[in-house]
Amino acid sequence: MNTLLRIDSSLRLEDSYSRRMGDYFVNQWIMKHPDGAIIQRDTTIYPTPHLTQQTYDAFLDESLHSEGLLLSDELIDELYRSSEILITCPMYNYGIPSSLKAYFDLVIRTRKTFMYDHGIKGLLSGKKAHIISVTGGIHSAPGGMNPLEIHLTSILNHMGIRNIRYFPLEGTAAPDQLSEKMNVIETSIFKYLN
Repeated sequence: MNTLLRIDSSLRLEDSYSRRMGDYFVNQWIMKHPDGAIIQRDTTIYPTPHLTQQTYDAFLDESLHSEGLLLSDELIDELYRSSEILITCPMYNYGIPSSLKAYFDLVIRTRKTFMYDHGIKGLLSGKKAHIISVTGGIHSAPGGMNPLEIHLTSILNHMGIRNIRYFPLEGTAAPDQLSEKMNVIETSIFKYLN
């Protein structure tokens, strides 16, 4: 069965462009996979705690139980149960939201999502990822990736995920062109999923 893990990170619960584009993506995905399952992970509604020394020590020695270790195991289980991952990500201060960074700090674990085998070997290969990034300005070079896509791609590649599709919505600070830009992204998602 196809399973989509949706990870939202916008602090806006209302009027969020990334959430709106994520909703559109999920609706189109469900039409393509009517028997598929959706796992929802929201790093704002259910804030992911930042990595602590105690949790990091438990990563290295699992006999040291901690709440952070239990949450990490839960988040990693969601990744393994999914066949596809959708990340909706706005830009805050030229980077990904701190809640999303905290999420990745808990799922990047040796022997769980990657291992060293004559270099780094990701353990989540074979999965697809989709990144909806939203920026107020224009941050990507023509034909290139924006800083959010570069950062998230590095993280996903580290875990072995290389089949990544990008849906950037840039320039949301210019409201006169926003409707047209959103239509372009929705059309791109529609064509991709149909």
